[in-house]
Amino acid sequence: MKRLVKGALLAAGIALAISAAPAMPAAAATSGTETLSGIIVFVAGPDTNTRTIISSVVRARGVFGGVGRVVELVPPDPATGVSRDDLVFRSGTMHVVSTPGKLSFSVNPHSCLFTGTQQFTWDVTGGTGQFAGATGSFTGTVSAVALLARNPDGSCSFTQFPRYEVDKFAESGTLSF
Repeated sequence: MKRLVKGALLAAGIALAISAAPAMPAAAATSGTETLSGIIVFVAGPDTNTRTIISSVVRARGVFGGVGRVVELVPPDPATGVSRDDLVFRSGTMHVVSTPGKLSFSVNPHSCLFTGTQQFTWDVTGGTGQFAGATGSFTGTVSAVALLARNPDGSCSFTQFPRYEVDKFAESGTLSF
């Protein structure tokens, strides 16, 4: 009987100690430098007025480390070039607004092969999971190789999405989540 009473008192004491312990504080915000790099492969839709990502990878290094993929939510606006993308990682998704800067490129008029480099800024505007309240600002470049569509007269088209495109990006900045 003594054992039962001792066991019950011990269990009650542990329960009381646990309930009286201060609550654990919420996880502190994490903030610091970050680099994002990766590759995106696009193909044009059948009408060349749409495009689809067929493969992508993004690598994050810094205050957050992980490997994920890029999901294009809103293709680049023809007038401004601004687009909205998600960077999807196992622990959550970062929402990113991309704004283009200076562009340098060349086009082979015989093959319609485009090569170029463009500066970009990325702004993190929240997300899901670990990145629900994330903010951040990045600058960097995108290097692209693309096979441009052709106009009816055979010239290279700059108004349709390329038939194929491979973009390699490298961005650095700060991230808070």
